[in-house]
Amino acid sequence: MPDFDLLQKIPYFSELEPDGKALHTLQAGVIETVFEEKQLLYLEGEPSQGLYFLVEGQVRVFKSGSRGKEQNLQLVEPGTTFNDVPALDGGVNPASAQALEPSTVWVIPSALFQELFETEPGVSRHLARTYAARLRQMTTLAADISLKHVTARIAKILLNQTLQNSFPGKDLSNEVTAQITQQQMAAMAGTVREMVGRSLRSMESSGIIEARRGYILIKDKLKLTSLANL
Repeated sequence: MPDFDLLQKIPYFSELEPDGKALHTLQAGVIETVFEEKQLLYLEGEPSQGLYFLVEGQVRVFKSGSRGKEQNLQLVEPGTTFNDVPALDGGVNPASAQALEPSTVWVIPSALFQELFETEPGVSRHLARTYAARLRQMTTLAADISLKHVTARIAKILLNQTLQNSFPGKDLSNEVTAQITQQQMAAMAGTVREMVGRSLRSMESSGIIEARRGYILIKDKLKLTSLANL
């Protein structure tokens, strides 16, 4: 059965009493599933099974066009919930999800999630905060997709990666690294892997970066910053 401590790390359930009935009911209702790399978790348009929580691994959420073109919407990291909306309103999945590596996922059935939302004030409070944060993220992504070229979006992601991996006193002006895959960048930029590859090759030919096995060497952060702001 799911660990109580990990359950309470899900923001929606962080205010549930450790010894209370609600948390025990939640623990008993969670369904754990392990997905292989590239395996689909669910498909757009299908009835939702519930609220998903990524325990281990990595998942991408995407939409598919009529001609097979895919638009990445979210890169899900461990400790994050996803497919929240249909779990609450009972609608179909608004997008599809696929494991990018072997992944362990918890599913909280829709009926259980809805019951907790209606009976536990802490769940509804955190739901409002989470939805507000997700809306802000989607607004930023929509603006970037509409107003910025793919190369500028990839440059922005690389810059953010260097900041996350930095520490006080580290010089970010030259030859720093970003450990991120092309598939991850595609999901974060709302594009496809092929477009990421083209952008990286363009930046490499300009001397801004150097692609190496397992990471990207950023050779000129100033030029990368200028590119990200285009």
